[in-house]
Amino acid sequence: MVTLGLALAWLALVASLGWWMSKRIVATELDNLAASAEYEAKTTARIMDRLFTEMVSVTNMVARQGSVIQLAARYRTDAPGAAELTRQQRAEQFTQDPLVRKVGDFMNALSSDLRYARIYMNNMSDDTVTASNWAESGSIVGMIYAGRPYLVDALRDGNGHSFGIAKLNKTPSYFVASRIENEDSVPQGSVTVKFDASEVALYLTGRHIALIVDRQGRVTTASSAPFMLRNAAALLPPDMALSAGAAPSPDNDEDPGRPLDVHAIAGTDQTGQWLIDGRPYLLRSEPLSNTQYQLLTLAPLDHLAPMRTQHLWVAGLVATVGLLFILLSSHVVAQMLIRRQDERYAANYDALTDLPNRRHVLAQLERLFALAKRTQQWVLVAFIDLDGFKAINDNYGHEVGDQFLVEVGRRMSAGLRSSDMLGRLGGDEFVVIGLATPPGAEGRDDAVEAMRSRLAPLLAGTYAFAECSFDYPGASFGIVSVDPCASSPQTVLKTADQRMYADKQARRAPRRQESASPPSIPASHQLPTFAVSDT
Repeated sequence: MVTLGLALAWLALVASLGWWMSKRIVATELDNLAASAEYEAKTTARIMDRLFTEMVSVTNMVARQGSVIQLAARYRTDAPGAAELTRQQRAEQFTQDPLVRKVGDFMNALSSDLRYARIYMNNMSDDTVTASNWAESGSIVGMIYAGRPYLVDALRDGNGHSFGIAKLNKTPSYFVASRIENEDSVPQGSVTVKFDASEVALYLTGRHIALIVDRQGRVTTASSAPFMLRNAAALLPPDMALSAGAAPSPDNDEDPGRPLDVHAIAGTDQTGQWLIDGRPYLLRSEPLSNTQYQLLTLAPLDHLAPMRTQHLWVAGLVATVGLLFILLSSHVVAQMLIRRQDERYAANYDALTDLPNRRHVLAQLERLFALAKRTQQWVLVAFIDLDGFKAINDNYGHEVGDQFLVEVGRRMSAGLRSSDMLGRLGGDEFVVIGLATPPGAEGRDDAVEAMRSRLAPLLAGTYAFAECSFDYPGASFGIVSVDPCASSPQTVLKTADQRMYADKQARRAPRRQESASPPSIPASHQLPTFAVSDT
């Protein structure tokens, strides 16, 4: 009946549990993706923060070079009429100066080491005095960058930065500028680092899609090409995003980018799920320190729909296989449980008397010591040895001897207190353990005598079995009560054993005096006198 009930319960639960388990698995997958995206967002944000911090540090370092300050002071403003000259004419005038070439070479070496697209210096007239590419045909030396916000901010505030599309090569790039000052802190010009977005993208190397987005929502760098220069304003935190229709950034003429088709996915367990251009994503965002940019991390969720379909098929398979498994395994499980219970019982109880065995007694004695310490009681141990047990086996056989042991266990159990425990250590040795009240001021141990008076009379007397009956004079007792803080389980057992042996010797002395056996026979070989009658 149990097996049939389990089978019916399994079939009834599979349908509902299949849906629940699928939901749980998907939720776990979403949690893992969320944790992964969160970790990746924070890690990548730290990398980007260091990258932008490095750019600022480089511009500050270059702006403080002695030769750069000297060159900026020399060409602080353009000479009258310079604006009417072509860029090439202005560049020719600048590059004739050895200091212009020297500083340009320094910038070229630095930009090559750091993989920057370009490093250049502008004077107060926004004219490019020198650059890392001063010797190339596409040099920007002589280019006037009037009104560029990063230059305006650098001259006004000390540092400036922005993103834009380079005019000459149409490359999306980041610009970071620092102010050049003389020893009197008077502005002399600025140094700018240009870092192409394609190079920045190499640092976005996680398993998910990473986007760097400005306050207009424009994707300035992306690890996935389809997102580059698109507008993701709908994905930005409300306190950061500007309207997608806001005016273009003042440092360039580009529009904010074609908006992504974005819809929030409602009714999901995991927040931050979006449908972007028809594909589901899990979104995590992280601001970049000291910049206008936000890092967005998108974990694709395309695999969740096939996962749910797979769960449906698996549920059907589980329903079929599970039913067979329950029917076949129920019998095996039942047998294993029975065997385990038998093994546990056999490991802790004596097979003959059903009393706790040595292993169980010792374990309980350890527990009893701990309990006695907490309750400020003493531990009471009685060691019992059945005198003349070998003679019973020899005279009546081992079957009667076994019956005798069982009867001894039954009789002693009747004399135990509710807190006492009787166990068989092996052979004809038994032990009783329990708790006792500490002795009084006079040192009289009433607990020991009370236990002896309860147990000793129970063992003496007539034992009647189907095969025979006999009178048994009793057993030897070694009873000891100890302070658990001043003794140990091993010590108290040893002491009880010694007292039992002393009791055995004392009980043998009267019998030796009455015995007619020759005195040459050792006392240890003498047997107690039994009054025996066969039945």
